[in-house]
Amino acid sequence: MTSTKNLPSKAQVVIIGGGIIGCSIAYHLAKRGISDVVVLERKQLTCGTTWHAAGLVSMLWPTPFLTQLAKYSHELYASLEEETGQATGYRQIGSLSIARTAERLEELQRTSSMASVFGVESEMIDNQRLQTLYPGINTKGILGALYIEKDGQTNPIDTTIALAKGAKMYGARILENIIVAEILTEDGAAVGVKTAQGTILADKVVLAGGLWSREIAAKIGVHLPLYACEHYYVVTDHIQNLTKRPVLRDFDKGIYFKEDAGNMLVGWFEHNARGCPMSRIPEDFCFDEFPCDMDHIEEHLINSLETFPTLETAGIRTFFNGPESFTPDNLHLLGPTPEIDNFYVACGLNSKGIGAGGGLGKVMADWIIDGHPSGDIWECDVRRHHGVQRTQAYIEARIPEALGHTYAMHWPFYQYKTARNCIKSPIHELLKSQGACYGEVAGYERPNWFARGGAKAEYNYSYQRQNWFEFHALEHMAVRENVGIYDISSFGKFEVSGPDALAALQWICAGDISAAPGAVTYTQWLNNRGGIEADVSVSRTGQESFLITTGVGSVTRDWWHLKKNLKGDVQLRDVSADYSCFALQGPNARSVLQKLVEIELELELAAKEFLFATGCHALISGIKVWLQRLSYVGELGWEIFVPTQYSVEVFKLIQRAGAEFDLCNVGLHAVNSLRLEKGFRHWGHDIGEQDNLLQAGLGFAAKPNASDFLGREAFLQAKASGIPTRRLVQFKLCDPEPLLYHNEPIVMDNKIVGYLTSGMYGHAVGGALGMGYVDVPELTVENLSQANFEIEVAKVRFEAQASLKAFYDPSNSRMRS
Repeated sequence: MTSTKNLPSKAQVVIIGGGIIGCSIAYHLAKRGISDVVVLERKQLTCGTTWHAAGLVSMLWPTPFLTQLAKYSHELYASLEEETGQATGYRQIGSLSIARTAERLEELQRTSSMASVFGVESEMIDNQRLQTLYPGINTKGILGALYIEKDGQTNPIDTTIALAKGAKMYGARILENIIVAEILTEDGAAVGVKTAQGTILADKVVLAGGLWSREIAAKIGVHLPLYACEHYYVVTDHIQNLTKRPVLRDFDKGIYFKEDAGNMLVGWFEHNARGCPMSRIPEDFCFDEFPCDMDHIEEHLINSLETFPTLETAGIRTFFNGPESFTPDNLHLLGPTPEIDNFYVACGLNSKGIGAGGGLGKVMADWIIDGHPSGDIWECDVRRHHGVQRTQAYIEARIPEALGHTYAMHWPFYQYKTARNCIKSPIHELLKSQGACYGEVAGYERPNWFARGGAKAEYNYSYQRQNWFEFHALEHMAVRENVGIYDISSFGKFEVSGPDALAALQWICAGDISAAPGAVTYTQWLNNRGGIEADVSVSRTGQESFLITTGVGSVTRDWWHLKKNLKGDVQLRDVSADYSCFALQGPNARSVLQKLVEIELELELAAKEFLFATGCHALISGIKVWLQRLSYVGELGWEIFVPTQYSVEVFKLIQRAGAEFDLCNVGLHAVNSLRLEKGFRHWGHDIGEQDNLLQAGLGFAAKPNASDFLGREAFLQAKASGIPTRRLVQFKLCDPEPLLYHNEPIVMDNKIVGYLTSGMYGHAVGGALGMGYVDVPELTVENLSQANFEIEVAKVRFEAQASLKAFYDPSNSRMRS
């Protein structure tokens, strides 16, 4: 037991949790010169979940930056023994992923293409090569396999001890048997921790408490979407001639195999995973495990024998069942919490903590020291989840399904089945009765497409054209040629008002929002490095009032950015639930509105009166609405903000007025394809905090001469540097058959120069579209026209047109008509 005299009274950083993540953060902080670091472990290092991890260290992860972190983990684990004298057990043994269906084979081929973007060497192999690499495998029913030669494995306990030893070498302190009873806060900021042995004040507190993180954080009002599930594996007795073989993943059976010193570890991600409430985990939990339910795992044991028949004659030495923590989307929870300043979290490792440990320790240390992450980590940012996704009911329903999805097919447009209908638009039931097929984003149900002609409103998944493709085409072309309406009530809506509202927003917005009431400004919020923190529209609804609209996926993040950066006599309200919003778009949009709307201020709907990027209050059947002329699809159109209680009535009135024009219900899939034809960016996919306005082709939106704003100096420096070496480019496949989604390699003159950040089929231009950053010095319109571009899809390259302008109506004449 650590005595009080060994407990420091003050530290720069206190880390709660002595698993691989906590020790890795301490190591990287100390190595960067922040030696006044204290790690507090409730029992012994690794005793929570680290000790029973399988120890897989993969090279390839779902996103570019996570893959970079994984590559760093490999390099770190390979060098730790020389640096610290502590062996890690790290070996580069390779990995094999097998496909039993044509769909899985295409998924692996797409994965292999993606790997080349990220600098990871891989190859697709046949069964003959598979048998050579993995003697004894039953290849019956296997159509092909993905081989990554440099994948590896490591010993979780030894690797953690090496990181802890390295941290101590650079000055950090690691104390075991210290339970943190309370995180101390003052004025909304973490200031230290309280333990039975005493109090430690700290400049920053980091929670890396694994299973216990949700309970610990909740005590200070931070609700993490984290839930434990049972996780099983077995270890066989010694099997002769088993050494030095790759990790094997049989995704279609949900099983993985890892050889370890002549024994075989067999684990799985079952489709019927069992949640594990914290009430099942005793207070003194330390290197503990749960009973193994043979009925629950029998299916997976039988499947493993079919894949690797050698197991039939091998005895089982260990049946293991232990808890691991998971998140609703199988991605980590990282970074500073918006609710409490100087409080960071690093948890939710989803059974990938060992492979992620080295890289996540580095990025967290960089974040803590520099004030920002050293890469695009948005997909793991703790701010990404909506409040409803952090409720106990949501996580208990969703997370067991998410665990089972780990080895399931990762279909384009896949929708989870659990934790649905948490947040619904006021017109949800009306649209459902009209054929809406719903998808969920951030807990919100949104119509993705509409079933017609008696078809079922449900997905039949495929990498090819899915069952809704023709419906999507109809909706897309209705907007281009006639008129469509779609529900964007899910968008975040913030009201900023008060005497200092204009000045406060001028500081936050890179654009100029000082025009008279009625102006609607498309703008970005930047960080001090010039990166794009948000992509929003700001409507000046009065002399001292503004309405900010943002995408549903970034509502939580944008709310906190706004709240932390507003200055002066300003009031801020989240009015997202107070108003529905309907987008009426297409050449006949004006004709529909003219039958409905009474405009205040004696404006007319004619283009010369109701200009693009303006708005006003109006009446629809006596109901006051906010009407603004904007378009995310590139057509003549309006967004109509309606008080929630009148949503159904107003929507029906719009449909009635639009009946003579064949007004078409439109889903969000069509909105995505329409915006891609126009080259309109999507925050979180095409733009983010690591991208600046010049790289993203959005330099026009900043107005540095109008006012000072956050990130202005960085923007001006980037502008003075000339043409950026990294630019967002739009692509159209010349062959109309292949489909694009995202992460497909961009090939310029036979060299990979980037990857697609988004993709969809453009029905008005007759081919698949995508956009992505191209890393080429002095990339100009002339360079693009002279270069030969291809997009690689599932290992096949297709000729593509490249452009810095939209493929559809590049002059924007249609939406300004």
